[in-house]
Formats: sequence, C-alpha cells, structure tokens
Amino acid sequence: MTDTAGLLLRWASEQGAGALSDIKQGMWWLAAKHCPDIEPGAAGRWLRDAVSLAYMDIDWRNRRWCAAPPVLTRLPAARGLAVLTGSRTASFDARLEQAAQEGPLEVLRVPSARPPRDIPLPHSLIVQFDDEAQLPGWAAGLGASYTPCFALQGAALLPPLRLNARTSAPEFGKPLEQYDLDRGEYQAVRSPQGDGLYRLKRRDSKRVCQVMRGGQWYETSHEQGVYSVLETRDRAADVLRWLPEKDSGRKGFGTLFVDWGYPLPDLHRRVAVMCCGLAPRINAQAENLAYDNVPKAIAMKIADSLGQHLGGNNDE
Repeated sequence: MTDTAGLLLRWASEQGAGALSDIKQGMWWLAAKHCPDIEPGAAGRWLRDAVSLAYMDIDWRNRRWCAAPPVLTRLPAARGLAVLTGSRTASFDARLEQAAQEGPLEVLRVPSARPPRDIPLPHSLIVQFDDEAQLPGWAAGLGASYTPCFALQGAALLPPLRLNARTSAPEFGKPLEQYDLDRGEYQAVRSPQGDGLYRLKRRDSKRVCQVMRGGQWYETSHEQGVYSVLETRDRAADVLRWLPEKDSGRKGFGTLFVDWGYPLPDLHRRVAVMCCGLAPRINAQAENLAYDNVPKAIAMKIADSLGQHLGGNNDE
C-alpha cells in the first residue's frame, strides 16, 4: 500500500484513536508531501468522507476520533456486490491479500472520484459473490464483522430531528456568525438576528454551533442545525431530490442529490454512501452531491428524518 490515500488510512488504522488535531496534522504532512496544492478545506472533507465510508468515527463535539472496525456488508440489490470497509491495518491487509488469492470471492479496488486539489480517498473494496451464504465465514476469516445490509438497517434507525440540548445564549461581545441558508455560508453578526443557526467559540476555544428558536438556545452540530432551521422555512426548491435509474427492473433504485450548503448529518450520509460503497459524486456545475444506487425507500427515510420533502421524479 504505497498510494497517499492508502497511507492515510493505514496510519489512522494503526493509530486506532486520538485527538482530531493530531490526525489533521498527520494528514496535512502526508498529503502535502505527496499531493501539492491542496485546498485549505481538504482535510475536513477527507475526514467527513472517511466517516461516510465507515473508515472511522468522529466525536466532533469533543474533537476525538477512532478507527472503525472492519465490516463486510451487502449493497442493496446490487447484483452480488458487497463492500468491505473499516480500518485497514498491515495485518488486516495481509489477511485480505491471502483471502483474495484463495477465493472464492473476488475483491475489486474501486476509486472514488475527487477533484485534483482534494486529498484522495482510499479505494473502496467491493466484493463480488455468488451466494450470500459465503459472506459471513469469509468475513470471519479476515477478522471482520458481517452485516447483511447496513444501508437498509441504518435507514430504519434514522432519528427524527430534535433540539434537546438546551444551552446558554452566546456571550455578549464575543465573535458570532449566523448561517445564511440561501448562500450556504456563515456570516459575521454583531448580535443574534432572531431564530437561526449560529456559530461561536467557547471559552475553551472550541467552535460550536447553536440554534436559536423561540428565544431558546440549543447546542447542535452544523448539519443538524441546518436542517433544524430549514424545516421551519418555506422554500421554493427542494434541497434533497431522488431520480430513478433508467435500466429495466431498477425503477425502485436511483440517485439521491443533495444541494451544496445542506450537508447530510454523519449517520444519514453513511447510510447513503453504503448504498454503493463509494463517496458521493461531486457535481460542481449543478452544485450538488450525488449518491448512487439509493433505493427510493431509503431516500424517503433520509428526507423524512430531516423534516424534508423528497423532490425529483418519485412516481411509481
């Protein structure tokens, strides 16, 4: 494993867990060494994609991360395909190489396309199988868990939006930013401008997001905050859309489009990504992300849990 993306995942897998600042520092060092001219936000995007692809889990509030255990899971109705995800230590890669040579399953290394100034992602390990009964034993031989279909199971457990964690109002005179839903960016404000999503720094210098609603303040994540505010507004356009595939017999499957500025929360994004095992496609011209092989039922559960109407061609 000598490619930059593989080295990043290997390093994180061997480390196991740590502070978010440490992994970012390691990422910048390795990425700058092998990938010149990296954009400033590339590290954050890589980390979020790594969470979506189930390589690691991140506690954004406490700025901690940990490597995710290896898991093999079927892709929904993907014609004999599964994805092997999670951490990839040197010992795990050695077992995988031996298992691939012995068969009976074939392992394909499939890249996720990313812009040239982004940090590249590791190749996804897509596993071809003829009989699902082969999967649990094959996974056990690698030291991996087997989950029949995480995308379907995870979608059924997506929680509805709730603002439960009440907090105190931002300190007067401290730097404060409010999220502009139309522009998809934070803008500095002198004081709260009514209900909305705000970002500020706490006394310990950690940046947090808070939602103001009805005079009450709630601590939240950026993604949850965006949809908490969005569900209270009337919008002319849908930010989540689903379009079915054109292939015969695949009408119930399609692509979920998410507009820029309205990122899915971690669990929702992982559910969508685990429908095809690849990071979402970036459509710069249309300004959206595209998640492929998403069943309509899963797309609807994602939208419902975020308080959104699913736009696009949803006719049966």
